[in-house]
Amino acid sequence: MTEPGEVEKAEKESDIEFKTDSVFSVFEFKIPEKNNSILLKRNLKYQKYRHFCIACVYVLTVVLGSFYGSNKQKSLPSSETSWFNLIDLTNKYNLINLYIVKNGWFWTSFIFIIYATLVIHANNPLQIAKSVIRWILATLYWYIITQRFFGPSIIDRIFVFTGGRCDNYHSETQVFEAYVCKKGGGRWTGGYDFSGHCFLLIHASLLLWDEISAFTYRPENWEIAKEKKILSFFFVLFLFLWWFMLVMTAVYFHHFFEKLAGTIFGVLYWIFMYYVRANWMICLMPHDLKDLEEYEL
Repeated sequence: MTEPGEVEKAEKESDIEFKTDSVFSVFEFKIPEKNNSILLKRNLKYQKYRHFCIACVYVLTVVLGSFYGSNKQKSLPSSETSWFNLIDLTNKYNLINLYIVKNGWFWTSFIFIIYATLVIHANNPLQIAKSVIRWILATLYWYIITQRFFGPSIIDRIFVFTGGRCDNYHSETQVFEAYVCKKGGGRWTGGYDFSGHCFLLIHASLLLWDEISAFTYRPENWEIAKEKKILSFFFVLFLFLWWFMLVMTAVYFHHFFEKLAGTIFGVLYWIFMYYVRANWMICLMPHDLKDLEEYEL
């Protein structure tokens, strides 16, 4: 004979239904009870506040770093092959900048996917699928800003629109992309060159911070993180490295308004996702409804 308490518990659990037969099931869960909808909205409000505070740290890093660096000597681009420049973090030809930051989205994606699948959402296919979707959306934003957007990237379009051009190019063909210009021996000059480093480092950091918010709702994941210390170490290392390189960029490189523009684009995606399209984030947050029921915000 079933106890009344067990029947009530079973009915409550049946109200939360997830379909995990495809990666698109993240959009197919249903929330029949009003209380669950309220819980999600409360959680979204908390996530907005949390992400706003984290984003403010990065914005303040750029502003204060720029203010501190305004009276310091900027790094010089000459002698890029010297051994000193390879270890001098105030020079753009240092090893970390050339091989890590220049390929920053690759390293961010690598540590994000590995850590999400093996630590944060281990043995949880639905949450892994949601993480992949969040990564795809963030990657798409990074791609159109820095790589291609129906032709030249947003960065290149802004540069050309503000008077930028390719000088000393090997042919008379008009060039609208920095990569093509430099590859052909030209000099990309004259336009508004907003800081791609500020954009990348802030956008990548907010993606990583968003993912580890799952620890708030599933404390047991801390035990998994302790067991997989090497992965956890690299995850924290990248968060610190991205912030540290943002400090170096703010202090030593670009003019203030170029860094400010990069910073704005760095947080713009998250403003859009959390404030303009908040209903999307309800579906994509790194938690289950059962996690929220056990965690009072």
